[in-house]
Amino acid sequence: MDGSGKRYRWTVLLIASIGSVMGPLDSTIVSVTLPTISHELGMDYTVSVWVPTAYLVVTAALLLTMGRLSDMRGRRSIYMAGFGVFALGSLLCSLALDGPQLILFRGLQGVGAAALMATAPALITDAFPPQERGKALGINAMSVYIGLSLGPPLGAFLTGELGWRSIFWVNIPIAAAVIALAYWKIARPSRVEDEGRFDLAGASSFAIALTAFLLALTFGESRGWLSAFTLGLFLLSAALFVVFIVTEHHLGRCAMFQLDLVTRNRLFAASNLSALLNYTSYFGTSFILSFYLQRVLEMSLYATGLVLLSMPVVMSVLSPISGWISDKVGSRVLASTGMFLMAAGLLLMSTLSVSSSAAEVVAWFVLMGVGMGLFASPNTSAIMGCVERDRLGVASGTLSTMRTVGQSMSLAIMGALIATATSTELVSALFMGAPLPPGTANADFVNGMALAFRASALIAVAGGVISLARGRAGRPDRC
Repeated sequence: MDGSGKRYRWTVLLIASIGSVMGPLDSTIVSVTLPTISHELGMDYTVSVWVPTAYLVVTAALLLTMGRLSDMRGRRSIYMAGFGVFALGSLLCSLALDGPQLILFRGLQGVGAAALMATAPALITDAFPPQERGKALGINAMSVYIGLSLGPPLGAFLTGELGWRSIFWVNIPIAAAVIALAYWKIARPSRVEDEGRFDLAGASSFAIALTAFLLALTFGESRGWLSAFTLGLFLLSAALFVVFIVTEHHLGRCAMFQLDLVTRNRLFAASNLSALLNYTSYFGTSFILSFYLQRVLEMSLYATGLVLLSMPVVMSVLSPISGWISDKVGSRVLASTGMFLMAAGLLLMSTLSVSSSAAEVVAWFVLMGVGMGLFASPNTSAIMGCVERDRLGVASGTLSTMRTVGQSMSLAIMGALIATATSTELVSALFMGAPLPPGTANADFVNGMALAFRASALIAVAGGVISLARGRAGRPDRC
């Protein structure tokens, strides 16, 4: 198929955006179904927490690796293989007979999701000319955030109607259709972009370092932040990250991640750091508000889902528009304004009380949606537009890594801050959907929630300041 026509470009966008929905969707779809799964498979809290963690950790650890492989072996083949692995993992998850099996198969799902998330923006950047890139990536960013936000309400609906295994069934026909469409419609590259050797040392040291870091964040609250377990994971992560940096510096342009992307490219470095802070500031909000709406305001599961849809609806409208505008005026002002609006929304969220209304939640959530809509597309366009074509996969993988690490940090930070005002038992009940500990007062939770939102607002402000420092975009070989 002709790889230069307008019809071809929009076909690639459609194919890539489906993958951009599926990966994030499966990172959140189990959140409301986990109590049901845990009861049916006989899992206690210490086992159940691995169901979302296994997926998130494996995905994060492999994003850079998949991005580099897509640069070396072709984005089309890595994307199709990723969907195949994702579908296989989904099928096996639906057939799991116990907790360990489900955790193992969730990890396999994460391998496929890493390939999807690392290659989708690179496929789009490859297909679209610079003057249309922001608009196209805006639509793709919309897909990512829809996937993240639709997970909880969709999981609730499917579990209520068809049982928890159905949340994995839906992935299989979608994957089969996309693989066939990608094989038929996406042009096969005329040559391999990079035939060099794969950097196994860099890939393995980075994967293990990031895995240790995310595990420390995930279990720090329950195991104790100063326990030998948590401190050991942090030390292991730091040591292996140093090994990764030394290895990549030694290998230069042959490395999995060329360090000059950060050291000599201020736009790339600042945009990725602001993306990390963006996800760190807001990702845990929907989890916290889901609990607040159901347990404090006593709203139904379906009503809660509708309230939580207010943010992605606004983002869906604004993301393509802001991407199109960024093609004309650049990313700096739009992305930075978006981060400061996010901070304002989070600060207003901290004013919620035990007597607040759902309308207040929707209003502040809409404001956050405006901020995300202004930030996401221009920021992604800036990152993908300031690197050479043979490093698009690494750039895409880096951005997806920032997203996944930010998600983990957001949940850990918000959980830890809420625990300072309440208890670790309440935090466990919050994320597991378990019955609240006896004697827990709603006011205690709301106070902890307010503290978490204020801290998140400060993180968003920091992200806005760093976004302002990104500088102007230039040609990929000198930006």
